[in-house]
Amino acid sequence: MTGFRFFVIVVIFCTVSVAWLILGGTIEYRTHDLTRSLSKEMDALWGPSGLVQSAPSPDPDASEITVAFDHQHRYKGLIWFTTYTVEFTGTYTITRPSGQASPDNFLFCLPANTPGFENLAVTLDGKPCDLAHVMTADALSVRITADDQPHTVTVTYRTQGRDRWEYDLAHGSDETTMLKNFSLTATTNFAEIDYPKGSASPTPDPAQQTDGGMKAVWKFENRSTRQRIGIEMPARTNAGPIAARMALYAPVSLLFFFTVMFTIVILKKIPLHPMHYLFISAGFFAFHILMAYLVDKIDVHYAFWICAVTSAFLVVSYMRLVAGAKFAVVYAGLAQLVYLVGFSYAFFWVGWTGLTIVVVAIITLFVLMQATGRLDWNEVFKKPVAPRVPPPASPDQAGG
Repeated sequence: MTGFRFFVIVVIFCTVSVAWLILGGTIEYRTHDLTRSLSKEMDALWGPSGLVQSAPSPDPDASEITVAFDHQHRYKGLIWFTTYTVEFTGTYTITRPSGQASPDNFLFCLPANTPGFENLAVTLDGKPCDLAHVMTADALSVRITADDQPHTVTVTYRTQGRDRWEYDLAHGSDETTMLKNFSLTATTNFAEIDYPKGSASPTPDPAQQTDGGMKAVWKFENRSTRQRIGIEMPARTNAGPIAARMALYAPVSLLFFFTVMFTIVILKKIPLHPMHYLFISAGFFAFHILMAYLVDKIDVHYAFWICAVTSAFLVVSYMRLVAGAKFAVVYAGLAQLVYLVGFSYAFFWVGWTGLTIVVVAIITLFVLMQATGRLDWNEVFKKPVAPRVPPPASPDQAGG
């Protein structure tokens, strides 16, 4: 291994890395553009991403709310969308002091931008209200008798949304609101329950598992808060972002592979040429470019393993011709299994990808340090001595 050959290998690595960055950026742009265009269609079909139900005004004396979620993943144009149907029932106790001038003292705003409401109904003290009289634009306005007596208003409906549902206690502002005798019970048909960032967690107890789902309860007797209450729907991983991240971080996996291969050829004294490294890089790149187009046609996990087998076949079959079957399978094949297949598959483990890569990197570093601790690197990179060629014989010497 000469310094010049090492420099050429570095150039090859940098060139392939640029190609990977271009590929990853292209996949990201294509996925983002497709998601944006399809989201508009899903808004019209299933409602907005993040349905918000505001609390009524003025603040009730007591609130008892139940929401039931029927969640489904829907596939449209190569993108998975998180949709749900929500059954809402809110029962509110209102007391209007005698002599209060305002005739309309209960205002309930319906969620905005929804495709529609089914089974929308309002009752006052158990008696149905005529929607034509109480509905104004996207709100319900119910007149409460000013007689110092508690009156009960119940609102029910079913509608659709995407991604998350929230109950806004502060009426769209950041101001603190006072909750009195508040209860909200949410039931789901899924177990992977989560809550939007910054929202209140169930209290006094965490969510409990039920048959086929979860049940979360929020109870406040007298609480000052500005937090919302909400449910985050479980999302299904889309193939595009995973394929993009695999491509963008592929230079790291190739760097690991090159480092291991470089160490092995030094220890085993196998004369690999920079062209060999170039073809190995092309075999790695074949995994990601095939993945970029295959995930549009079949399931992402099936696409992953097809691409892994294809890339491994290219590299191992090539190295068998270069350095023999043992080197190709034991060294090149095993290293590719760890640093291409294993590294890429770590991107399916959301939340654990970084830790997995760090652990593999530390183990690799330990192995390489132990294997090369006694290696004389000056000897490895010394300039080769040209063989001494004897001068040509003179005519007299040739004749004599």
